[in-house]
Amino acid sequence: MRLLTAKEAAKLLGVSTSCIRQWVLRGYLRPTASFRKRNIQLYREDHLLEVERERRAARQGKGKPHFD
Repeated sequence: MRLLTAKEAAKLLGVSTSCIRQWVLRGYLRPTASFRKRNIQLYREDHLLEVERERRAARQGKGKPHFD
């Protein structure tokens, strides 16, 4: 399990950091850890990849992907 900042997550997924923040605001993603003094939130890499797949599928009109 790897933890990433919003900036690292955005780079990994090919989206903007504001996109990551929007996913959090909309409830698609939750930070795994927060450091309030520095205002840093960390996200699990596997959670990020799952949310990214779901968001892309939803944009294509396929809804939530099904896993067997």
